[in-house]
Order: sequence, then structure tokens, then C-alpha cells
Amino acid sequence: VLVYLQLYKNISVVFLDSWQDVTDHVCTVTKAMSKRPFKLLMEQSELPFCVDGAWAAGVRVERDGSGLDRVWNRQIQQLNRISPAVASAVAASFSSPQILLQAYHSLGSEVERKGMLAGLVVKTEDKERRIGAEISARVYRCFTAQNPQLVLD
Repeated sequence: VLVYLQLYKNISVVFLDSWQDVTDHVCTVTKAMSKRPFKLLMEQSELPFCVDGAWAAGVRVERDGSGLDRVWNRQIQQLNRISPAVASAVAASFSSPQILLQAYHSLGSEVERKGMLAGLVVKTEDKERRIGAEISARVYRCFTAQNPQLVLD
């Protein structure tokens, strides 16, 4: 089976003994891939973690700045458990990350900042609801955290 996978499917299987070995192997492969020219890498093999589809494609931003609103909306959607409807509500209320940060800084307390987005109306096809305190606090942590090691969820 291993020979078949390697010869016909171009898949290599590596058996490792510990999590440390797995981590070392992933780091080694990532480092090797980063040193190869991008075009050469893409010509020789497909990367299984590169997804296809319009939802995975980037957003085109023109020189006049059109498209930045869609980038902002997608940036918010990247947070865990943030739906497109919630992202649209936040992006509609705060048209850029800078405006959102200014709004956070204008509030006096940490509690007010964490709850600032709670209560924003989210419109979906069949109903309206409000952003909850948990999602509001998650967005706040994401955009104001100073610790790069912080786990958001």
C-alpha cells in the first residue's frame, strides 16, 4: 500500500513516534517548501491545503479603494463562529478596522469595550437578531490584543 501511494498517488507516509517528531517533521517540510520558488512548487504538485472556489479566492481591490469594504467583511468572517451576517452587521456599523478601533478607544472601561458590539442588529433572510456579548468580546479581543500567543477561542 505504501509503494502504491508513493508511486501512483505521489503521497508519502511517514511514521513518527512522538508529538515532538511530528512537530519537527512539519517544521522541516514547511521550511523546505518556503525555500522553493512558488511557480516551481505549483508546477510539480498540488497542495492539498490550497482550496478552490470563489469563497476561498481573494477580493480584488482597485486603486481607488473600491473593494476594501469586502476585504474588511472577509477579515471579520475569519474569526471562529462569526457568520457572514454578523460580519456584514459589524462592517456596516464600522466601515473600517480603524473606525472600529477608534470606537473602542473612545469608551471608558474594558467592560464597555467588550460589550460594544452586543446589541447590533443582524439581519438574515427570515429574521433579525442581535449580536451577543460573547461574539462582541471575541471581536474585541481579536482587534485589541497585544499578545501574539493569545488563543482567541
